[in-house]
Amino acid sequence: MKIDVKAIKELSENIEKYGLEEITLESEGTKVSLKREIEKEVVTQVIAEPRVVASTPKKAKKSKAKEVENKNYDSIKSPMVGTYYGSPSPDADRFVKEGQLVEAGDILCIVEAMKLMNEVKAEKKCRIVKVILTDGGPVTKGADLFLMEEV
Repeated sequence: MKIDVKAIKELSENIEKYGLEEITLESEGTKVSLKREIEKEVVTQVIAEPRVVASTPKKAKKSKAKEVENKNYDSIKSPMVGTYYGSPSPDADRFVKEGQLVEAGDILCIVEAMKLMNEVKAEKKCRIVKVILTDGGPVTKGADLFLMEEV
């Protein structure tokens, strides 16, 4: 097969069609690689040593849990798939606690993905109503990390 303009056009269409980041075709000593530019969220990456987290679930007060369920709060969502950490290290204080007021740009948590620690920051001034995940737990892209209300 000879690589021509038609083959390159088909490659570029397949990148979009299948959501690929890169595609390569090699024939008769000719190699063509196409890469798609993906808009990525800007995140600060912090390299940290891996840690083992052992936690015991806390019993929530029923009245407070019902109060949170009865109101419609906005949520802060995870920008990526990874592991949730509420503090910079196992022996450090949490970035935020329930009821805490935070300013835009304050660090709320870290989502670790592929050994990179990505800070999740507040987009606006708000009060953290509920911390949804536990330290060391898995998180998916778009999953709720916190419930919050604007102040």
